Amino acid sequence: MEALISGFAQVALASAEPKALVAYYRDVVGLPFLFEAGGMHFLQAGPSRLMIYGADAPHSLADGTIVYLEPSDWNAAEAKLEAKGAAFAHGAQVVMREPGRELALRPFTDPEGHKLALMGWRPAA
Repeated sequence: MEALISGFAQVALASAEPKALVAYYRDVVGLPFLFEAGGMHFLQAGPSRLMIYGADAPHSLADGTIVYLEPSDWNAAEAKLEAKGAAFAHGAQVVMREPGRELALRPFTDPEGHKLALMGWRPAA
């Protein structure tokens, strides 16, 4: 049986001083800096990414830590998680499109309220 989740796609950290925290993870920890977009800073952490953003960010993920899970098969993982009672906040959001596929994001929480999200490529709708 194939696992629903192939690994962590990304972990996001809110920060009161994102540029200083980026410098720490880049210069002290040694994670390669990838890019900055819309106030979000991305560093490579093995096969995953670390995203650091301002705690005052004007989006729904403005505080705390978020773990992004990469599904092995988006449609199968989404369906099985829904069937098992995953508390999805809303439908999937398309973050980026490429020919024949789209990068989708669908947030949910675990039973203790920790923020999670499916994040991965799926066939274009």
